[in-house]
Amino acid sequence: MRTNSRGFTLIEVVMALFILSLVLSSTLFAVHQYADERLRIRDRILANQVAWNHLMDSYQYSQKLASRSPGDSLKTKGVDTQGGQDWRWEIKVEKAMGQDLYRHEVQVSLEGSDNFQSSLAVYLVGK
Repeated sequence: MRTNSRGFTLIEVVMALFILSLVLSSTLFAVHQYADERLRIRDRILANQVAWNHLMDSYQYSQKLASRSPGDSLKTKGVDTQGGQDWRWEIKVEKAMGQDLYRHEVQVSLEGSDNFQSSLAVYLVGK
């Protein structure tokens, strides 16, 4: 008996579908990971922008490039809106080694979150 078999066997079809499902699931996982990482990077960039804005304020005040009203002191905490989100920031000024040298550090997190998205520091002459 001689038979001419045409087409694929059931095992070949099942194996092809299994390989296709592996490729598709790994592709979906990679796309999901890319989207999550993109959001994390965007949040970090926005947090860095808030931190740099406040470090620049500190720099301008320390170099007497910006004036303050009498009795107006530089704020050390607050909430800024950047990219449609509210960002909680806090600046700490500590005396560093050297004459009239201070370390200014800004930490920024999303409003309602305890995890800091950004923490930047700069050393400035003058408080």
